[in-house]
Amino acid sequence: MAWRFTASKFKNTTPKIPKKEDTIFDVPVGNLSCTNDGIHASADFLAFHIEGEGGKLGVLPIGAKGRRTRNDIWIIAAHGEQVSDFGFMTYADQLLATCSRDEPVKIWKLSRDSSPQLATEVDVGAGVITECLRAHSTADNILAVGSHNSAYITDISTKRVAIELSGITDKVQSMDWSEDGRLLAVSGDKGRQIVVYDPRASTEPIQTLEGHGGMGREARVLFAGNRLISTGFTTKRIQEVRAYDTGKWGAPIHTQEFVSTTGVLIPHYDPDTRLVFLSGKGTNKLFMLELQDRQPYLSHVFELTLPEQTLGATVGAKRRVHVMDGEVDTYYQLTKNSIVPTPCIVPRRSYRDFHTDLFPDTRGAEPGCNGNEWLSGTNAMPPKMSLGPSTTSSSPPPPEPMPPVQQAVAPPRPMSMSSASNVIPNGKSTNAPAVAAARKEEVRELDYGVVEKENGSSAAARSNGIVKSTTAHTPSAETNSTQGDSSPISSISPDPITVVSAVAHSAPRVTPASPVTGSVSTPNVVGPAFGEKPKETAPVNFRKPIGASNRVPLSQRVRPKSCVVGQITSKFRHVDGQQGTKSGQVFSNLRNVNTRLPPESNGVCCSNKYAAVPLAGLGVVGIYDVDAPGKLPDGVMDGIYNKSTITDLQWNPFDESQLAVGTDCGQINLWRFSESDGPRNEMEPEKTIKIGGEKITSLRWHPLAANLMAVALSNSTIELWDVDEGRLYSRFVNHTGGILSIAWSAGGQRIASVGKDAKLFVHEPATAEHRVYERNAVVESTRAARVLFACDDRIVIVVGMTKSSQRQVQMYDATTTDLRHIYTQVIDSATQPLVPHYDYDSNVLFLSGKGDRFVNMFEVIYDSPYLLPLAPFMSPVGSQGIAFHHKIKCNVMAVEFQVCWRLSDKNLEQIVFRVPRIKKDVFQDDLFPDALVTWEPLTTAAKWMTGQETPLPVFRSLKPDGISSSIPRPIAAAIRHSDMPTSSATPSSSSGVTPTTSSSSGAQHHHHSHHHHHPTSTSSSSSSHPTPIARNMQSCAVESAHTPDRQQVRERNHHDEWSTEEEEEAETGDSEYFTDENQSSQDHQFLVDLSDEGAESRVLKEEPKEEAEPRVRIPACLLTPKDNGEEDEDDEDYDVAASWSTKIDMDTRLEQDQMEGVDETEWNQ
Repeated sequence: MAWRFTASKFKNTTPKIPKKEDTIFDVPVGNLSCTNDGIHASADFLAFHIEGEGGKLGVLPIGAKGRRTRNDIWIIAAHGEQVSDFGFMTYADQLLATCSRDEPVKIWKLSRDSSPQLATEVDVGAGVITECLRAHSTADNILAVGSHNSAYITDISTKRVAIELSGITDKVQSMDWSEDGRLLAVSGDKGRQIVVYDPRASTEPIQTLEGHGGMGREARVLFAGNRLISTGFTTKRIQEVRAYDTGKWGAPIHTQEFVSTTGVLIPHYDPDTRLVFLSGKGTNKLFMLELQDRQPYLSHVFELTLPEQTLGATVGAKRRVHVMDGEVDTYYQLTKNSIVPTPCIVPRRSYRDFHTDLFPDTRGAEPGCNGNEWLSGTNAMPPKMSLGPSTTSSSPPPPEPMPPVQQAVAPPRPMSMSSASNVIPNGKSTNAPAVAAARKEEVRELDYGVVEKENGSSAAARSNGIVKSTTAHTPSAETNSTQGDSSPISSISPDPITVVSAVAHSAPRVTPASPVTGSVSTPNVVGPAFGEKPKETAPVNFRKPIGASNRVPLSQRVRPKSCVVGQITSKFRHVDGQQGTKSGQVFSNLRNVNTRLPPESNGVCCSNKYAAVPLAGLGVVGIYDVDAPGKLPDGVMDGIYNKSTITDLQWNPFDESQLAVGTDCGQINLWRFSESDGPRNEMEPEKTIKIGGEKITSLRWHPLAANLMAVALSNSTIELWDVDEGRLYSRFVNHTGGILSIAWSAGGQRIASVGKDAKLFVHEPATAEHRVYERNAVVESTRAARVLFACDDRIVIVVGMTKSSQRQVQMYDATTTDLRHIYTQVIDSATQPLVPHYDYDSNVLFLSGKGDRFVNMFEVIYDSPYLLPLAPFMSPVGSQGIAFHHKIKCNVMAVEFQVCWRLSDKNLEQIVFRVPRIKKDVFQDDLFPDALVTWEPLTTAAKWMTGQETPLPVFRSLKPDGISSSIPRPIAAAIRHSDMPTSSATPSSSSGVTPTTSSSSGAQHHHHSHHHHHPTSTSSSSSSHPTPIARNMQSCAVESAHTPDRQQVRERNHHDEWSTEEEEEAETGDSEYFTDENQSSQDHQFLVDLSDEGAESRVLKEEPKEEAEPRVRIPACLLTPKDNGEEDEDDEDYDVAASWSTKIDMDTRLEQDQMEGVDETEWNQ
C-alpha cells in the first residue's frame, strides 16, 4: 500500500483563478442548449458558441483579454440550424471544422487579419445527420464524423468519405482517437454503449464495452494513454467516471462517482503530465485527477470551485503555456458571459530556470503523416518539440513580446483566402514560408549591463520591413556612428515597420516603391550595428570615488541586479512611505487649491528649494519654501498671478529658483524667486515668451541642455524653444489630434509624444533627418494619457485608460523602429487618469491619480515579468497631485531613495520612500547605483540643437564622505611572478602604490581602488573588517599580518592528536580555508591591482623577498587551483572583487528575507 503515497511532480498542481482584467468578459454567450463541449482552443484561436438564431460561433485570438462584445469578435454563421459539434484540426491551428444536422461538414479558415471564410465542405451522404466530429491525433486531413447508428472517416483534402463504420446503437454522442492514431472509440446509446474500432482493419467494432447505466442526455469518451475514460451517469443521475484498460478491455478497472446533477463531466487529458480535467457542465466544479498505472488509477489532485457555472470547457494547446511561470496547462471555462483562462501551475521555489522535469518534449505542429499515407497503413508518429525557452513553435502567439536575445524569424502570415476548390485544407500553403516564431518566454537574469536586447529577426524576416521616409537618406547598418547624428534604435521587430521621417514644418510622407532591407538606424548607443562584431569595452566601474562623475551611454549603465534568492523579486518590494504629518514636514491650512487643471498637467511641482501649488483664481500659483514647512497664515492665499488660465507649470531642473508657467493664451511666463521676496502677488514675471495664439498643453525641460524646452500646443504641434534667448529652434507636426503628453528621454536624444489620435511618436530632433518613429492605436481612451522613457531609454511607457475606465500601463520597445508592443498591465479602475513618475536610478515607477489614496509602485525591468510590484503607499485622504525632488534630496544613510510632496485639499505634506534595512551605518550600494545627474546642465540649448555638443549623461555617486560601503572595494593581493601576464612582467615604479592591509576601512578601500594611477598614496590600517560578513556562511575573510591566524579545528572520530602535517599547517597559517601568498619561493613578489575585470594585471610595486612586508592572506575559497599548489593549464585570472561582491550580495539578500520571516535553513536549501 505504500506505492499509492509515492510523490508525484504534478501532485500539487494548482489552478489559479485569474483577475477579471485577465479574462474575456461581456461575451454574448447566453444560455446554451448544445450537447458538445461549447468551446475549443487551438494554438492561435478560441472558438465558442454565442447566442442568436441559427448556428453561430464566435472566434477570438488565443491571447485576447478584456471586454469583448458582439462587435469585438469574429462571428461565423456556420449553419442554418444549431451547430451540433465543432473542433480545430489537430495540425492546422487556423482550420475549424463544424457540423450540423441538416448540412454537410464545413471547414472554416481563420485569420488574424480578416474575418473567417469557408474553405471547403465534406458531404458524408444524402440524408445523413451529423452529430459529432473529431480530428485525427497523428495524421493530417483525417476527420471522424459521427451520425445515427454509424460513423465516417473522411479525408477533407479530397472531400470524400474514406471509411464507413457500423455497429453503433442510437446516436453517436462522443468520439476520440487513441494517441497512436490506430483506434477510434465511439460512445452511443446515451453513454450505455462504448465501441472501439480499428478503422483500417475492419468496419465492425473490435470491442464493445458496457457503458454507464443511466439515461443521461450526454456522455463523453476519451483516450488517456493506455486507458479509455468514459463519463456519464448512474441510474441515480449521479455523475460517473469509468476507466478501461486498452490492453485487456473487458470490465472497467476504475469506477468513481461524483455529484448528483444533470450536467455531464467534460473530460480532458494532458499526456505530458497525465492530468485528467473533469468539468461539471452546468456546475461550478473543476476536478483535477492524475492518471496512474496502479490503484488508485485516478488519484485526486485538486478540486476547484469556480466563480460561475460552466457552460463549456477545454484545455489549451501545450505550445502556449507559460513555462517560466510553472504553468503546465491552461484550462478555459466558458460561462454565460465570459471566458476564463485558468493557468494550472506547479509550485516551485523559483521559476527563474526552466524546469525540464515539468515540461517533457511534447507534440509539435507537424503531423506524422498525411491522410493518404495513414489510409494506406502508415503509423508514423508526429515529431516532438521541446518547450524550453530557446526553442520555437510553429506559429506565433498572440501579440506578446519576442524573446530578448535569441534571433527568430518572422511569424507566418495567414494564407490568403481563395475559392473553396483551390484550397487544400491541411493548414499549410505551398507558397507560405516555413518559418517559426520564437516563444515569448526567455530564461534570463535581471541585469542592466551592456547587453543589447535583441528584437531583430533573420535576414529573410528583415526583408519584409516597410520603411516610410520623406527624404532620400535611409540610415543603414554601415552608416558612420556619430553622437550627434545617431539613433539609439538598433533593431527592428518582425512585424511590418513604420518609420516616419520628417523635417521641421512636417513635410508630406512618401512611401517608396520597394521595401528597404537591413537595419534602419544607426546603433551606436544600444549595441553594435547588424553584422558587426561587438567591440570589447571595459566595464563601467560600479562605484566612482566620492564626488567623482562618470559619463557613459545609458545602455552601458551598470546596476545592481533585482533578483532575491533566485526569484524575480524587487529589492524595493518592502518600500515604506513615511508621511510628513508624522515628522512635521507638512504645510497645513492650505486653502483654495485648484482642482480643475487640465488632465495633461501634473498640478503641483517642486524643485529642491520651492514647491508650486496652483490655486483657485485666474492663474494664481502659491510658492512655498520646502525647507520651512508649517501652518500657513489665515487670510488671502499669497501667490503669483499669471492673468490667464494655467495649463502646465515646471521648475527649471538646473535652476531651483526659476519656474515656467504655461497658459491657455499661448504664453510662457518665467518667474524667479528668492528668500528676500516680498508679497508675491505683486511680483511680475522675469520673462515672457509668446508662443502664439494656441493653448499650451505641456512643458518639458531638456534633461541635459540648459534653457531648452519642449512645448506641446493644442494644434498638435511640438516646438523646441531656447527660453533664455526666446528663440524657436524647431517645430514638427505629426499628430492629427491634440497632444496628451510629451517626455524627453534620459539621454536627451529623443522626445516621445502621445496624442488624441491614439498614436505614439518618438522624435529625434537633433538628427539631420529628424527621424520620427510611429506606433498606432496605443491608447483606447483618448481622454488622457501619459508617456515616459524607462530602463535606460530602452522602453517607452504609456499610461492610459480603456473605454471601461480601466487604468493600465503599456510598454513599447524603444530599441525597435516600429516601437514594438511588449507588455500591458491593468492597474485598477477609476475615473481619473494615472499620473506617473519614474526614478531613473532605482527603475521604480510611481502611479497615482487625482483623488487616489494609494500610490502604486512597480520596478520596471526590461524582461518578463516587466513590472515587479512593490508595497503600495496608502494615505487616509485623497491626493490632488504628487511632485518629486531630485535624487540629491534623499538621505541615503536613512535608505531614502525618493522624496516627494503630496498635495491634498488642505495640506501639502512630504512623503519619504525608503527601504527598511537593519544596518544603516553603511552605504547601501545595492540600492543606490551612481545616480543620473539631473540637476546640472551639460551643454547649452544652442550647442545641442546645432550638434556642436551632444554629451553623454553623467552619473555620480551618492555615497557620503567617510562612510563605509556595503560592497567592498577591489582587494590588492600579492601573487607569484610566474602567474603574472607577460605584458606586466616589467615593474613600473611610477605607478606604484604603497602596500596596504586588507582590513582598512571601507572609505580607504574606496579610495585606493580608484586612485592607483597616482604616483604615491598612503593608507592607515584599521582593525575593523571592511564589510559585514554573511552570518550563515563559512567564515572567509582577508586578514592582516597582525590579526591572529584562523585555524580549522577538525573533529576526529576518536579525537586523535594533531598530525605533524596539521601542526605545520597551523604554524604557517595554511589550511584548507586560508592560504598565505607570502610563502612563495620566488625571488620577487609583486603587488597587483585586480580592480579591472578582464584587463591585464598591472604591476604596482616590486619588493625584494628579504624585506618584511605586510602579510596579505587570501581565502583559499577565492583562489584558483594554481594558487593552491595545483597546476592549471587555462591560467585564467580569478576576480577576487567579484567574489566578494557576490558574497556580500548574498548576505544582503538573506537579511531581506529574514525581515520577511523566511527561515535561514530554508534559504540555505
